[in-house]
Amino acid sequence: MGVLRDKTPEGGALQMSENGTIRDALEALEIPLEIAQTFTVNGQLSRDQSLVLSDSDELTVLPPVGGG
Repeated sequence: MGVLRDKTPEGGALQMSENGTIRDALEALEIPLEIAQTFTVNGQLSRDQSLVLSDSDELTVLPPVGGG
């Protein structure tokens, strides 16, 4: 989404180890942890980077928002 779109893995799927967390996914995608603060997992809003992801979970990383 937005400035993070180029971080989407080819085919839209990321292979992770069992019990992988949102933090693990961010690190694998080389998304700095400090700019990724809000996510949705299967459409549910989350801010918990330690949340364990399941095999078929859909993770969306919401980019930081700026405005004036």
